[in-house]
Amino acid sequence: MKSIFVKHNYMKQIFGLILFLSFVVCQSQKVNVSGESECLAVPIASEVLQWQYIDMRKDSIYYKSEFANFVKIKNGVLLYKWQEGHERGQFLIVDFDKNFSAILKTEKLSKEVNFLVGDQKKLKFASEILEKKSYYQRCRKDHGHAILYILVVRCNDEMKAQYYSPMNHPYEIKTTDSNIYLIQEIFSIMDQALYKDFKPNKIAKVRKN
Repeated sequence: MKSIFVKHNYMKQIFGLILFLSFVVCQSQKVNVSGESECLAVPIASEVLQWQYIDMRKDSIYYKSEFANFVKIKNGVLLYKWQEGHERGQFLIVDFDKNFSAILKTEKLSKEVNFLVGDQKKLKFASEILEKKSYYQRCRKDHGHAILYILVVRCNDEMKAQYYSPMNHPYEIKTTDSNIYLIQEIFSIMDQALYKDFKPNKIAKVRKN
Protein backbone atom coordinates (compact mmCIF):
# COMPACT_ATOMS: atom_id res chain seq x y z
CA MET A 1 0.00 0.00 0.00
CA LYS A 2 2.85 2.33 0.88
CA SER A 3 4.55 1.69 -2.46
CA ILE A 4 1.36 2.60 -4.33
CA PHE A 5 1.12 5.88 -2.42
CA VAL A 6 4.75 6.70 -3.11
CA LYS A 7 4.30 5.88 -6.79
CA HIS A 8 1.23 8.14 -6.97
CA ASN A 9 3.13 11.08 -5.48
CA TYR A 10 6.05 10.40 -7.79
CA MET A 11 3.75 10.53 -10.83
CA LYS A 12 2.23 13.82 -9.66
CA GLN A 13 5.73 15.28 -9.30
CA ILE A 14 6.65 14.10 -12.80
CA PHE A 15 3.49 15.62 -14.29
CA GLY A 16 4.14 18.86 -12.45
CA LEU A 17 7.64 18.92 -13.91
CA ILE A 18 6.22 18.37 -17.39
CA LEU A 19 3.85 21.30 -16.87
CA PHE A 20 6.70 23.54 -15.76
CA LEU A 21 8.92 22.52 -18.67
CA SER A 22 6.09 23.14 -21.11
CA PHE A 23 5.90 26.75 -19.99
CA VAL A 24 9.68 27.13 -20.21
CA VAL A 25 9.91 25.61 -23.68
CA CYS A 26 7.00 27.71 -24.93
CA GLN A 27 8.64 31.00 -23.94
CA SER A 28 10.18 31.19 -27.41
CA GLN A 29 6.71 30.71 -28.92
CA LYS A 30 4.87 33.31 -26.86
CA VAL A 31 2.28 35.33 -28.74
CA ASN A 32 2.30 38.89 -27.53
CA VAL A 33 -1.27 40.08 -27.23
CA SER A 34 -0.33 42.94 -25.02
CA GLY A 35 -2.10 46.23 -24.77
CA GLU A 36 -2.78 47.92 -21.49
CA SER A 37 -3.39 44.53 -19.91
CA GLU A 38 0.14 43.29 -20.81
CA CYS A 39 -0.91 39.74 -21.62
CA LEU A 40 0.81 36.80 -23.25
CA ALA A 41 -0.86 33.83 -24.91
CA VAL A 42 1.50 30.93 -24.30
CA PRO A 43 1.17 27.86 -26.58
CA ILE A 44 1.13 24.73 -24.45
CA ALA A 45 0.60 21.00 -24.97
CA SER A 46 -3.09 20.14 -25.15
CA GLU A 47 -2.88 17.38 -22.52
CA VAL A 48 -1.00 19.58 -20.08
CA LEU A 49 -3.44 22.47 -20.37
CA GLN A 50 -6.41 20.14 -20.01
CA TRP A 51 -4.92 18.59 -16.88
CA GLN A 52 -4.43 22.08 -15.44
CA TYR A 53 -8.00 23.31 -15.79
CA ILE A 54 -9.61 19.97 -14.94
CA ASP A 55 -7.47 19.66 -11.82
CA MET A 56 -8.63 23.10 -10.72
CA ARG A 57 -11.94 21.59 -9.54
CA LYS A 58 -11.08 17.92 -9.49
CA ASP A 59 -13.45 17.24 -6.58
CA SER A 60 -16.54 18.34 -8.54
CA ILE A 61 -18.14 15.49 -10.48
CA TYR A 62 -20.44 17.97 -12.24
CA TYR A 63 -17.53 20.12 -13.43
CA LYS A 64 -15.51 17.19 -14.75
CA SER A 65 -18.50 15.49 -16.37
CA GLU A 66 -19.35 18.55 -18.49
CA PHE A 67 -15.91 18.46 -20.09
CA ALA A 68 -16.11 14.68 -20.47
CA ASN A 69 -19.52 14.88 -22.15
CA PHE A 70 -18.33 17.58 -24.53
CA VAL A 71 -15.85 15.11 -26.04
CA LYS A 72 -18.89 13.31 -27.51
CA ILE A 73 -19.70 16.38 -29.62
CA LYS A 74 -18.08 16.27 -33.07
CA ASN A 75 -18.43 19.96 -33.94
CA GLY A 76 -19.06 22.59 -31.32
CA VAL A 77 -17.81 25.02 -28.71
CA LEU A 78 -17.69 24.94 -24.91
CA LEU A 79 -17.22 28.05 -22.81
CA TYR A 80 -16.81 27.89 -19.04
CA LYS A 81 -16.93 31.15 -17.14
CA TRP A 82 -16.48 31.77 -13.45
CA GLN A 83 -16.42 35.16 -11.83
CA GLU A 84 -16.44 36.60 -8.36
CA GLY A 85 -19.89 36.40 -6.81
CA HIS A 86 -20.88 33.24 -8.69
CA GLU A 87 -20.03 30.17 -6.67
CA ARG A 88 -20.06 27.48 -9.36
CA GLY A 89 -19.67 29.22 -12.70
CA GLN A 90 -21.49 28.67 -15.98
CA PHE A 91 -21.09 26.38 -18.98
CA LEU A 92 -22.30 27.42 -22.41
CA ILE A 93 -22.18 24.42 -24.75
CA VAL A 94 -22.97 24.60 -28.46
CA ASP A 95 -23.46 21.57 -30.73
CA PHE A 96 -23.33 22.61 -34.39
CA ASP A 97 -24.65 19.24 -35.58
CA LYS A 98 -27.86 19.39 -33.54
CA ASN A 99 -29.41 22.36 -35.31
CA PHE A 100 -27.00 24.63 -33.44
CA SER A 101 -28.25 23.51 -30.04
CA ALA A 102 -26.90 25.89 -27.39
CA ILE A 103 -27.39 25.21 -23.68
CA LEU A 104 -26.41 27.37 -20.73
CA LYS A 105 -25.78 25.17 -17.70
CA THR A 106 -25.16 25.69 -14.04
CA GLU A 107 -25.17 23.05 -11.34
CA LYS A 108 -28.84 23.80 -10.65
CA LEU A 109 -30.46 24.54 -14.01
CA SER A 110 -30.22 24.35 -17.78
CA LYS A 111 -31.47 26.94 -20.29
CA GLU A 112 -31.61 27.10 -24.06
CA VAL A 113 -29.74 30.02 -25.62
CA ASN A 114 -30.58 31.40 -29.07
CA PHE A 115 -27.83 32.69 -31.36
CA LEU A 116 -28.34 35.02 -34.30
CA VAL A 117 -27.87 33.32 -37.66
CA GLY A 118 -24.92 35.60 -38.37
CA ASP A 119 -23.22 34.56 -35.13
CA GLN A 120 -23.85 30.90 -35.91
CA LYS A 121 -22.04 31.27 -39.23
CA LYS A 122 -19.15 33.14 -37.61
CA LEU A 123 -18.71 30.44 -34.96
CA LYS A 124 -18.70 27.63 -37.51
CA PHE A 125 -16.34 29.41 -39.87
CA ALA A 126 -13.88 30.39 -37.13
CA SER A 127 -13.90 26.85 -35.73
CA GLU A 128 -13.12 25.36 -39.13
CA ILE A 129 -10.16 27.61 -39.99
CA LEU A 130 -8.59 27.64 -36.53
CA GLU A 131 -5.09 26.24 -36.28
CA LYS A 132 -4.90 23.29 -33.90
CA LYS A 133 -3.33 24.80 -30.77
CA SER A 134 -3.84 25.24 -27.03
CA TYR A 135 -3.00 28.40 -25.11
CA TYR A 136 -2.60 29.62 -21.56
CA GLN A 137 -3.19 33.36 -21.16
CA ARG A 138 -0.88 35.00 -18.66
CA CYS A 139 -1.40 38.65 -17.67
CA ARG A 140 0.47 41.06 -15.43
CA LYS A 141 -2.68 43.03 -14.69
CA ASP A 142 -6.32 42.15 -14.14
CA HIS A 143 -9.64 43.97 -13.87
CA GLY A 144 -9.50 44.09 -10.10
CA HIS A 145 -11.93 41.20 -9.63
CA ALA A 146 -11.59 37.45 -10.03
CA ILE A 147 -12.68 36.08 -13.41
CA LEU A 148 -11.82 32.91 -15.31
CA TYR A 149 -12.52 31.61 -18.81
CA ILE A 150 -12.00 28.21 -20.44
CA LEU A 151 -12.74 27.73 -24.13
CA VAL A 152 -12.70 24.39 -25.96
CA VAL A 153 -13.39 24.05 -29.69
CA ARG A 154 -14.09 20.73 -31.41
CA CYS A 155 -14.10 20.27 -35.19
CA ASN A 156 -14.44 17.07 -37.22
CA ASP A 157 -14.55 14.96 -34.06
CA GLU A 158 -11.23 16.20 -32.67
CA MET A 159 -9.99 18.84 -30.28
CA LYS A 160 -9.24 21.90 -32.39
CA ALA A 161 -8.34 24.52 -29.80
CA GLN A 162 -8.24 25.15 -26.06
CA TYR A 163 -7.75 28.48 -24.31
CA TYR A 164 -7.43 28.99 -20.56
CA SER A 165 -7.54 32.52 -19.21
CA PRO A 166 -7.56 32.69 -15.40
CA MET A 167 -7.49 36.49 -15.11
CA ASN A 168 -8.68 38.74 -17.95
CA HIS A 169 -11.23 38.88 -20.76
CA PRO A 170 -9.49 37.25 -23.76
CA TYR A 171 -11.44 39.18 -26.40
CA GLU A 172 -10.54 42.62 -25.01
CA ILE A 173 -6.80 42.47 -25.66
CA LYS A 174 -5.14 43.39 -28.95
CA THR A 175 -3.30 40.89 -31.12
CA THR A 176 -1.79 40.54 -34.59
CA ASP A 177 -1.84 36.73 -34.44
CA SER A 178 -4.64 35.38 -36.66
CA ASN A 179 -5.26 32.28 -34.53
CA ILE A 180 -5.58 34.28 -31.31
CA TYR A 181 -7.84 36.73 -33.11
CA LEU A 182 -10.18 33.91 -34.18
CA ILE A 183 -10.28 32.58 -30.62
CA GLN A 184 -11.12 36.06 -29.34
CA GLU A 185 -13.96 36.27 -31.88
CA ILE A 186 -15.38 32.98 -30.61
CA PHE A 187 -15.00 34.16 -27.02
CA SER A 188 -16.79 37.40 -27.78
CA ILE A 189 -19.81 35.73 -29.41
CA MET A 190 -20.11 33.08 -26.69
CA ASP A 191 -19.68 35.51 -23.80
CA GLN A 192 -22.20 37.98 -25.19
CA ALA A 193 -24.72 35.15 -25.51
CA LEU A 194 -24.66 34.76 -21.73
CA TYR A 195 -26.14 38.23 -21.32
CA LYS A 196 -28.85 38.14 -23.95
CA ASP A 197 -32.51 37.56 -23.18
CA PHE A 198 -32.91 33.80 -22.90
CA LYS A 199 -35.89 31.94 -24.36
CA PRO A 200 -35.72 28.68 -22.45
CA ASN A 201 -37.96 25.84 -23.50
CA LYS A 202 -36.87 23.85 -20.52
CA ILE A 203 -35.46 24.60 -17.09
CA ALA A 204 -34.27 21.36 -15.56
CA LYS A 205 -32.84 20.88 -12.15
CA VAL A 206 -29.53 19.09 -12.21
CA ARG A 207 -28.86 16.59 -9.52
CA LYS A 208 -26.22 17.78 -7.09
CA ASN A 209 -23.09 15.66 -6.86
